[in-house]
Amino acid sequence: MFIAQEKRKNNILEYILYMWQVENIIRACKFDIEIIKSNVVAQLGLTDNDKELVIEWYLDLIRQMKSQNLQQTGHLSFTRDIITELTVLHKTLLKTFQDKSYNPLYNNAKADIYDLQKKQSDDCTEIEACINGMFGLWILKLGKKEISSQTQQSFDRITKMLSRLGKNYHEMMNKT
Repeated sequence: MFIAQEKRKNNILEYILYMWQVENIIRACKFDIEIIKSNVVAQLGLTDNDKELVIEWYLDLIRQMKSQNLQQTGHLSFTRDIITELTVLHKTLLKTFQDKSYNPLYNNAKADIYDLQKKQSDDCTEIEACINGMFGLWILKLGKKEISSQTQQSFDRITKMLSRLGKNYHEMMNKT
């Protein structure tokens, strides 16, 4: 919960990836708060009060995931909403503002994004494809799988673009 709050405030893309990880943890723990308490919360070294806050946070996420029928796959609606906001911002930066710091980064990563989109569903936006790809890369790295230099270079270009998009997102959100 505390990590999520910090990431949401400082890096929206890391926040999304973190929340997807939390969803996977909840699924791995079979939506059982007792398993989450012993395998996750107990390892955090929190005060009793903070433990209770984190447990309530997990319970709320469990309720949301169940009500959104996300027991097997999928992502919570609030993370999907953020991806939609990022997609709108992405399109706005490219077309309306023709942002001089963002457009070159996008153009540099465009072929990599296209390759990612081809591997995903037909209705997957460029930003969703990038975030899905980043999550997949992270999972591979966690599993200590070898990442080719070509794949790493591709994701380096995508990461630079997403990083700029995330900064623009935070700037936009801080203005409202």
